[in-house]
Amino acid sequence: MFGEPSRNETSPQHLLPLQEETRRLRILLDRLPALIGYWDRNLRNVMANAAYVDYFGFTPEEARGRHIRDVLGEAVYALNLPYIRAVLNGEEQLFERTLIDQHGMTRYTQASYLPDIVDGRVEGFYVQVTDVTARVEAEHARDEALRLFEISMANAPFGKAVLTTSAHTLHINPALCALLGYEAEDLLGRDFRELVHPEDRPSANADLAGLQDRSVSQVSSERRYVRRDGTTIWMQRNAVLVPGAYGGDDVIVAQFQDVTARRRAEAELARLALTDPLTGLHNRHAFAEHIGRIREGDPSAAVGIVFVDLDGFKLVNDAFGHAVGVSVLARAAQLLMETIEPPDAAYRLGGDEFVVLCVDAATDRVQTLADAIRIALTGSYPTLDASVSLSASVGCTRGATDDVDRLLRHADADMYRQKLARRLRGD
Repeated sequence: MFGEPSRNETSPQHLLPLQEETRRLRILLDRLPALIGYWDRNLRNVMANAAYVDYFGFTPEEARGRHIRDVLGEAVYALNLPYIRAVLNGEEQLFERTLIDQHGMTRYTQASYLPDIVDGRVEGFYVQVTDVTARVEAEHARDEALRLFEISMANAPFGKAVLTTSAHTLHINPALCALLGYEAEDLLGRDFRELVHPEDRPSANADLAGLQDRSVSQVSSERRYVRRDGTTIWMQRNAVLVPGAYGGDDVIVAQFQDVTARRRAEAELARLALTDPLTGLHNRHAFAEHIGRIREGDPSAAVGIVFVDLDGFKLVNDAFGHAVGVSVLARAAQLLMETIEPPDAAYRLGGDEFVVLCVDAATDRVQTLADAIRIALTGSYPTLDASVSLSASVGCTRGATDDVDRLLRHADADMYRQKLARRLRGD
C-alpha cells in the first residue's frame, strides 16, 4: 500500500491532457492573491492572473499584449524602470513598492522579477507581487511605539530604566543618569544593584527575587543610592515585571524619583519633635522613646536616672530677663553634655529641669555621675549682658524601666532632699 507506485499509477494514460493541465494551472494562478505575470523583452504582457483586476482594473485578457507602462501607470513605471532594466540584463530583482490600487487603497508590496533566460538570451521575465501591507503596518506600529518609548524615556522628568531579570541595565534615560551622575554608556550592561547603598542591598535583592520567581509582579520602595561622586541620595523606586518583552525574555521596567529633600525634611521634623529648641538637648518625648527602646530590648533592664535643677534660676529670669535666662540654660546644657558620655544621654524636661539617663545602672556609677554633674553645673554662667552664679541640685535613683514615672518621681524627690540638706547647711 505504501510501496513504490505501480506502473499503472505512472503510466501515460493517467497523466492529465496538456489542455486540462493548463486549465487547472490557470485556475490556481487566478486564485492566488499575489500578482503573477510574464512580460516579454519588449515589455508586453504575455500572461497575467486575475489579481491584476484588484490592483489595476485589468482582466488577464485585457492586460495581454499591453505594455507594462500602460498597466502600472507612468509614476509606478518610472519607479520600477531600474529594476526592469536590471532583470532584462539577467539579474533577479527583489524590492518593495507602495501601490494605490484601483479602489484607492494603499498597498505595501514586495515585488520579485525573475529573468527568463533561453540559450543565454533574456526572452522576458516573470513577475510576482505579494501584498505585505499587514507586515509593513505592523512594523510601522512597532517603530512608532519604539519612537514614542524613546521620546518618553528621553524627556521624562523622572528616572527610568529597563533591566534584565538579573538587574543588568538594558536602557537608561537621561534623567536617571543625571540623578546618579553617570553617562548612559557607563551604566549599560551594569548590575544596577551595585549603585544601591550597601546597607540597602539586602532589601533590593529581596525585591528582585520576588520579581524573578513571579511571586510579585511589581515592587515599590524607598532606598539609598550612591552617586558617582560618592554622595548618597534617596530615591522612590517602582518596578514592574514585563513578561517576554525582550526577545521573549522578561524585563523589569523601573521608575525612579529623587526624594532626598523630602527624606531630609522628614528627618529634620522627626529630630525637632525630639529636640528641645532652646538647648538642643533631647526633650521629654525623646526620653520616653529611649526608655521604650531599652524596655523592648530587655524588659528586665535597669537604668539610672539623674535629676538636675538649677537653684535660683527663676531669679535670673526676673533680674536679667528672658534672653539671659536662655543663655544660662544653653550653657548648662553644654556643661551637661561635656560631663556625660554615650550611651548615657541628657534631656531637658522643661524650665531649668534636666534629666540624665544612665544606661549602666550600677548604683555606685549612678551616684558618681550625679556628683560629677552637680560639680560641673555649679558655678559662674557668663552671658553677654551679665554673669550669674548658680548651684545645681542633683538627685538620682535606679530601677526597672517598667515604671518610668516612678523613677522620675524618686529622682526628683532625692533632688529635693539634696537641695533641702544644702540649705540647712547654708551652702
